[in-house]
Amino acid sequence: MSEPNDTMDTVASAIAEASPSETTRRFAFRGTEALVRASAFDGYPAPDRGTMAGASPWEAPGDELLAVALDSSAAPLPEPGDSLTVPGGALAASYPAETDAPDGWEWKPFRSLINALPEPLWLPAARAMAYANWRASSRFCGRCGSPNGDKPDEIARLCPVCGALSFPRLSPAVLAAVHKDDRLLLARNALNRTGAWSILAGFVEPGESFESCVGREVMEEVGIVVRTTGYRGSQPWPFPDQLMVGFTAEWVSGELAPDGVEIAEAGWFGPDDHPPLPMRGSLSRRLIEAAFEDIRSAGTRR
Repeated sequence: MSEPNDTMDTVASAIAEASPSETTRRFAFRGTEALVRASAFDGYPAPDRGTMAGASPWEAPGDELLAVALDSSAAPLPEPGDSLTVPGGALAASYPAETDAPDGWEWKPFRSLINALPEPLWLPAARAMAYANWRASSRFCGRCGSPNGDKPDEIARLCPVCGALSFPRLSPAVLAAVHKDDRLLLARNALNRTGAWSILAGFVEPGESFESCVGREVMEEVGIVVRTTGYRGSQPWPFPDQLMVGFTAEWVSGELAPDGVEIAEAGWFGPDDHPPLPMRGSLSRRLIEAAFEDIRSAGTRR
């Protein structure tokens, strides 16, 4: 299978040259929204292969560098409700829902930024958002319920009452690009309101390997047996704390039987006859595009 990250190194190198020092950055969040420079992304195309291979995919209209559009260190904001210096030195600052954006700035859903930008541009902010989410969800001790304190020498919560120590949480989840001959398995989640179809996904359970999780999730959701064939990459997904881990798998036996609870519909599709796909920027979309590219390449070789 072709690599889904083929163009990332080139983009990342250019961004590193254009970006300010990590220690000077402030990423401001209001729930699932991030503060960005107003109109920085107007007219900027989604990061498909053509855009990412272009001369300056990180340069917005008006020559404003998208690499700094997420850095709110210059925005005149009030004191945050909470803040944390994350590894690398950037500041993750959380603001209450009633906080207005300063002139020249706007709050944007972070998912829309993922959809609009090459991954290296939004990853530092995603890291900061994950830490901000952890701070918000760990204000009280999970053991005794007392207000939590901070451990002074590392990023951790330390309960001043019972001494319980807790660290930033990470929830791994697998993505499975399942092949059957020259077709790819896509499914529509029953709760997805966008109408998009995607590859199957699920959280890893205690005592489970990534590979066994792939087999279990596919069996539970659509009733077929598959064999995991390879690891295809990972992506942090701060909604609120997932790490998406991508795999390929091949059909072994069984007929598709969506469970009707998580999965409403499922089917086998090709590069030219598929339903709407998930947002650009997501690992699921990259895996789907890589799979379809391989299917086309295999057809050309025959």
